[in-house]
Amino acid sequence: MSDELNPFEGMKESRRSQVKFGKVGDWFKGTLVDDTRELQNKLSPKKEMQKVYEFKMHGGSFHNIIEKAPGRYDAEEEATVIGKGEFYTYIAKEVVQSQMRNAKIGQVIGMRFTEDRPPTTPGFNSTKIIKVYLGEIDPEYQGEASGDVFP
Repeated sequence: MSDELNPFEGMKESRRSQVKFGKVGDWFKGTLVDDTRELQNKLSPKKEMQKVYEFKMHGGSFHNIIEKAPGRYDAEEEATVIGKGEFYTYIAKEVVQSQMRNAKIGQVIGMRFTEDRPPTTPGFNSTKIIKVYLGEIDPEYQGEASGDVFP
């Protein structure tokens, strides 16, 4: 960078607030605030749709997945700790979507990465087993989503 003033001085870099389970034991608990968005899985040969769930978090921790080398992804060593009241998204494949089918907006949801099964097809990634826990409706939930909250 040149000798110019840093136009971003005093600001924090914005990071994508998305839970990606990298190590067995990763978990979170939060209030479901949105389940209306979908994305196409462009990495899959089937190009299936994945649902984007947004949560107002109660807590949790996970090891984010990062690209260590071109085409090689791995979990970070240090866990990301989720703070109460922070908003995070979780992009779910079909198995987790089926577990979330009866979840309601405003309901407390927990997820835990419990097992990493070896791939059945050589050259494919392992299968992550994610358990979903459905709790009660959050009495503190007032209909807010991340777009409604201003710092």
